[in-house]
Amino acid sequence: MKSTRGMHGMRLNLRKYLLVLGLLVAVVISLVFSYLIWINPARSQANSSATSSTPNSALPDSIRKKVGDIYLPTNVVFNDDAKQYRLTSDTLDLTNYTKKQLVKWQYEDIKRLPTKSDSTYQRYLRTKNALVLNYPVAVTARTVAETFNFKVSKYKSALISRIIIPLTKMDRIYLLDDKQEAVYMVGLKKATKQKLIALAKDKDNLRSEVTFEKIGDKYTLFYQDGIKVAQYSYLLNKESTGLFVNRLLGTNNTSAITAKEQDATTTYSDGAAMRLTIQKKTGAVTFNDYNSSNSRRNYSYENYLTAGLTNLNNIGVALDDVRYDCYDSKRHLLTYRNYINGYPVIAAESAGTYSILLTNSGKKRLDFSLYTLQIPVPSAGGALTLPNTRWVISQLLSRGYDQAKIGDIKVGYSWNQNQTSNQVVDLKPTYFVKYDNQWSDYQSLLNS
Repeated sequence: MKSTRGMHGMRLNLRKYLLVLGLLVAVVISLVFSYLIWINPARSQANSSATSSTPNSALPDSIRKKVGDIYLPTNVVFNDDAKQYRLTSDTLDLTNYTKKQLVKWQYEDIKRLPTKSDSTYQRYLRTKNALVLNYPVAVTARTVAETFNFKVSKYKSALISRIIIPLTKMDRIYLLDDKQEAVYMVGLKKATKQKLIALAKDKDNLRSEVTFEKIGDKYTLFYQDGIKVAQYSYLLNKESTGLFVNRLLGTNNTSAITAKEQDATTTYSDGAAMRLTIQKKTGAVTFNDYNSSNSRRNYSYENYLTAGLTNLNNIGVALDDVRYDCYDSKRHLLTYRNYINGYPVIAAESAGTYSILLTNSGKKRLDFSLYTLQIPVPSAGGALTLPNTRWVISQLLSRGYDQAKIGDIKVGYSWNQNQTSNQVVDLKPTYFVKYDNQWSDYQSLLNS
């Protein structure tokens, strides 16, 4: 018996050793790659071109993102004959895979269908044998059309919360607007759905039973039996401050840029209307442009989406896993986040987040971080099982939280410093609750 326990202890120690060794190897490889990139003349040339007064024009195509890259649904639900399941995969980006199928189709024009009540709208939402592509925040019909390569001659400004793809009806898709409970149909001239049918039936995809429940003016995924979500660890990349000075304060007269050091911050200025502030300890970055020569008083939501993407690209970092996540219509604040396997990364100090505030008067503010996720490394933790959504809400209500102030709830990743290396961040799944218009980890709400 003692021998068995000893062997078990040796295996545990060996496993710990291998995990630490794998982490150290990943860090060393990253440092080597970082050095090679730094000495590469292409890197120097890119930084040099960034000093132009029009920095976005200097961005290579590999970095610049289009509407269909950023304003993309973030998760996929399959409605079978009786139940609904969120689909996730460790090996396949399901929304991008689905997009690649949809852009090949040939579409007819959009038309609005009558919806007389909540129950009518919900019937479309629960269409049997269908895939549902869900946006975290509504976008315009024009944005959906541009993403999936079709055109709309009317209802261009209609808000679209999700796309319903019937797998047994080959001649249509539906676009749904939660706020107005409106349903639009786009006919299909030519569509091949076999790969999407196979995707829905693929047993390698993890299925989590869900329902769509209404909170405020939107429908939110409620996990019925809890949900099992993988943990991840990522090597961090710290961007050069000079990159953002060049990109955002870009001027032909570099001598006009001044730097002011304080205890906790460094502030760069172009001597006119622009300021770039770096928090030394956390790496949080704030860029302010106080120029009010370009008024946005007549901007539509579509205009804000376009301007948001332009400013996001102007930051000049890789945006491969970044998606549009939230919009504050009162402040015209657009939020974009890193998404890992369909779940948003929500963190303090702007980590994994890009916030773009565009005022009516023409001023703007960008908040983001010097730190970005680089490559995944072995994680010491396995998948975590989170409780069902109703239980989470019931616990909050039992602690005295006001249900009327709960605006949304979703599963995402919290950002945690790795205990072994300060160059690694651990992403742990949890519920995030939008309470009183602020996203918070449900555990921090319960413990406060």
